[in-house]
Amino acid sequence: MHRQDIDTNPANYEPNSINDNWPRETPPAAEGGGFESYQERIEGHKVRERSPSFGEYYAQPRLFWLSQTEVEQQHIIGAYSFELSKVARAYIRERVVDHLARIDTKLAQGVADNLGLALTDEQLNIQPPAPVNGLTKDDSLSLYAIPDGEIKGRQVALLLSDGVKAADVLAILQALKAVGVHAKLLAPHMGQVRADDGSVLPVDATFAGLPSLTFDAVMVPDGNIDALLLSGDARYFLLEAYKHLKVIGLVGEARRFKAQFGLEDADQEEGIVQGDSAESALMSEFTQAMKAHRVWSRSQKAQSVPA
Repeated sequence: MHRQDIDTNPANYEPNSINDNWPRETPPAAEGGGFESYQERIEGHKVRERSPSFGEYYAQPRLFWLSQTEVEQQHIIGAYSFELSKVARAYIRERVVDHLARIDTKLAQGVADNLGLALTDEQLNIQPPAPVNGLTKDDSLSLYAIPDGEIKGRQVALLLSDGVKAADVLAILQALKAVGVHAKLLAPHMGQVRADDGSVLPVDATFAGLPSLTFDAVMVPDGNIDALLLSGDARYFLLEAYKHLKVIGLVGEARRFKAQFGLEDADQEEGIVQGDSAESALMSEFTQAMKAHRVWSRSQKAQSVPA
C-alpha cells in the first residue's frame, strides 16, 4: 500500500541529503521490521529483481520533451525555473539541472540561465539516451502539436456596466451559445445592470470576484465605456487577460481599451478582435481566434505588461 504518513521532517523521499536519507524503507527484522518474502522451500533462489530498464530514467522524459511544441517547451522551462527558484539549497538546484542535462541540453540550458547557473562542459556533452522503441518524438504527447480547434465548453467573460448596448450583448450570447461556449456577465457590482434599451441583465459576478484567470477569452460590448474605463478592476481584468495571451473582443467604443495594451496607433493585432457592432462576422472571427487557445504571437510583448 502507498504511504499515508504526513512527515514532520523537511524531507519526504529518499535518497536525500537533508535528513540522513529518512524516511526510507524499514529493513526486515525479527521484531518491528519491514516486509520480507515468506521463506519457503523452492528449487533455486527466490529473488526480487527488476528489469535493467528500471534503471534508465531519462529516455521517456526525453521523448516527452522532444514531442512538445516550442511554446510548450518554453512553458516547461519556465515551470522548472519557477519551482527551483523556491528551493533554498543551491546544491539541490544544481543537481536537478544536472538531471535535466541528461534529458536534453536545451532544457537544461534554459533552466540554468534562469537560475543563474552555468552548465559544465561535461553536462553540455552528455550522450543522450537512446530513442524509446525507435521513437524520437510522438505528437500524441503534445497538447498543441495536433490542434483540434475545439472550443466547446470554454468560458468567455462579458464586461458590462449600466448603459451597455443590449443588442450587442444579445448577439454575443447567441453566437457563443451556438458553438457551445459558456458566457458570464460581469459588472462592477452584483445584482443587475440596466441596458441602453431599458432592459435589465442579471450579473453573474464582479470583475474582482471572478478574475480573468478563470476565463478563456473576454468580450467588451459597446455602451457606456466611460464607466468601465474608470473602473480599475475592469482595466486590470483586461490587462491581465492580455498578459495571459487571451483573445479579447472590443465592440464600438470599447476599442478605447486598446490604449492600455499599447495599441493606440495599431488597427490590428492578432487576438484583438474589434468592430463597430457584434455582428456575425466579428463573432466568427472571435470564436475562430479562440480555437488557437492562446495568442502565442503576443508572448514576447506580454512580458512587459505589469499585471
